[in-house]
Amino acid sequence: MMDTQKEALCRIISTLANKNEELQNFLETVDSTLTGLQDETCKVMSELEAELEQLSSTLEEKGAVLRDVIKEEKQRKEAELQKQLSEGKSALLSCEELLEFANQTLTISNEEQFLKAAKQIKERVTMAPAFRLTARPAASENMSQFTVDFSAERAGLQRLHFLPVPRAPEIDVSSCVVRDNTILVAWQPAAEADSDVEGVSGRIERYELEYRKTNQDSSLRAAGEACWEKIQDIKETNVIISGLKFDSRFVVVRVRARNKAAAGEFSEPVAVETRAYNFGFDAVTAHAELKVQGDTVTWEPQGVKGHDPRLRGKENKSSLRTASAPTHSAAEVRHRHPIKRQEVEQDATDSLESRTQCWATRRWLPAVTTGSSAPSATGSRSAWAWPIGPASAALTN
Repeated sequence: MMDTQKEALCRIISTLANKNEELQNFLETVDSTLTGLQDETCKVMSELEAELEQLSSTLEEKGAVLRDVIKEEKQRKEAELQKQLSEGKSALLSCEELLEFANQTLTISNEEQFLKAAKQIKERVTMAPAFRLTARPAASENMSQFTVDFSAERAGLQRLHFLPVPRAPEIDVSSCVVRDNTILVAWQPAAEADSDVEGVSGRIERYELEYRKTNQDSSLRAAGEACWEKIQDIKETNVIISGLKFDSRFVVVRVRARNKAAAGEFSEPVAVETRAYNFGFDAVTAHAELKVQGDTVTWEPQGVKGHDPRLRGKENKSSLRTASAPTHSAAEVRHRHPIKRQEVEQDATDSLESRTQCWATRRWLPAVTTGSSAPSATGSRSAWAWPIGPASAALTN
C-alpha cells in the first residue's frame, strides 16, 4: 500500500516539477516581453517624432517657397508701377511748365514774339512726355492667382495613420516534412481569401522564419529571442531548413510576413517532432589503425600489420570463422551481412603514394526516438575508408 502511495506521490511530484518549470519559463517570457515592450515603444515613439518633424519641416519649406513666389510677383508689379509713377511725375512736371509758358505767351502783344513763342509751344507739345505716356497702370493690384485651398491636404493630414503590416501567417502542420536532417516548413498567408487584403495588410513581399531546438513542446514561447536561428528573404510560402543535427526532441518554428513598410507578428510557434537515431563508434571492434575518440575517427598507421597483436587476433578469429562457417550463396551473404560503404574525408595535402585501405566499424547504439517507446536493434556496420597520410575525419550519421 505504501509503495503504491509513493509511486502516486512521485508522479504528482514530477507533474508539479514540470508545471513549476513551465511557470518559470512563462514568467521569464512575460518579463522579457515587458522589457521588449518598453524598448519597442520608445523606438516607435522616436520614429513618430522624427516623421512629424520631417513633415513639419517639409511644410515649412513648402510654405517658404510659396511665400517667395508671392513676394517675387509683388516686387515685379511694384517695380513696374514705380517706374510708371516716376515717368508720370516727370511728364506732369513738363506739362505744367509748358502750360505756364503757354499762358505767358497769351500776354505777348508783339506779333513777331508771339509767333515765335507759339512755334516753340507747338514743338514742345509734340515732344512732350505726357502725350507719349499711357494713362493705364502697368500692373494691377489683383493677386488672385495666388489663392490657396489646402482643404484636401488637411483632410489628408487627418487621415495620417500608422503603416499597415501583414497579419501573422498560419503554419500548415500537415505539409511540414522531416527527412534527412532537414525540415520542410510550409505556411499559408493570413486572410488570403479577403477581398481587401491589399488595403488592410499591404502586399506581402517576403517572409522571415525563425527556429530553435527544444526538448519540450509545452512551453513554445519560453525561450529568449537570442535562442532563435533566422532565415530571411523568403519569397515563397515554404522553406527547407537544412544542415540540422537532430539532437533534441523538437524543433520549434515560427514565421512572419513583411511588406514594404514593416514586419508583422510572428505566427503561433509549432513544435516539429524530430525522430532521430544517434550512433556511436565502437573502439573495440574498429580497425587497429583507427583511433576512435567520441564521434571522431583518426587513422594512425601502425607499421607492419603482422606485428600488431590486435590484427593477428582478428585474423585468427576470421580464419576460424571462415573454416567453420557453412557455404552460403552471395545473396544470402549480402542479406545477412549488409555493408554500407562510406568514404572518409581525405587530407588533400598528403602525398598520393601513402594511400592505403582500412576499415571503419561503427556499432549501432539503442536508437533515440521521439514519441515512440519501441526498442531498436543493435548491431554494427563497417565503412571502407581510403585515407591519404595521417588524416582525421569526423564521421557523421
